[in-house]
Amino acid sequence: MKIKLKAGEGLSNNWKSCGCTALDWADLKAGKTIEVSSVHKLIKNKVEVLDKPKLSSASKKKEGDK
Repeated sequence: MKIKLKAGEGLSNNWKSCGCTALDWADLKAGKTIEVSSVHKLIKNKVEVLDKPKLSSASKKKEGDK
């Protein structure tokens, strides 16, 4: 998914905890969009998700009787 820093928000130097590279973290702090597999709880309220991943038919939960 793609994320971008919300306007007026700042980020501390916790890029390792959030699973980003230092370069991606610098891009995010500069206002650019980066690609991530998930949004860490430390920055969840500071970024906006631009492109949510779609569930494939294989990963959708199926219900029924067995």
